[in-house]
Amino acid sequence: MFFRFFHRKWVKAVGRVLDSRLHSVQNSHAKWAFIVQFGGPDGQKTRLEVMGDSRTLGVAVGATVPLLVSPDGKKAVFDRTDPQINATEVVKSRKKAEEERFRRQLEN
Repeated sequence: MFFRFFHRKWVKAVGRVLDSRLHSVQNSHAKWAFIVQFGGPDGQKTRLEVMGDSRTLGVAVGATVPLLVSPDGKKAVFDRTDPQINATEVVKSRKKAEEERFRRQLEN
């Protein structure tokens, strides 16, 4: 809820991950820094550093990712509410796919 409130005036965008690196580790929780390129508000391609953590999955170099971009285009965050990268939704989707695959194997 706080995430949506804080970014309520930010614009949804789609970006491509160009690079990543481990930023820090605290209490066994890793934070990653990603370079993401997206179309900025002025239409120009913009590259920014976007931070990721354990709440985001499926963010890899070359991946297309959902973003929220500040109105001035100088800040961006991953749209963690999007099921494409939301950790809870990604795990549910993987589990469902595994169950379906397992069931198909059993039926053959």
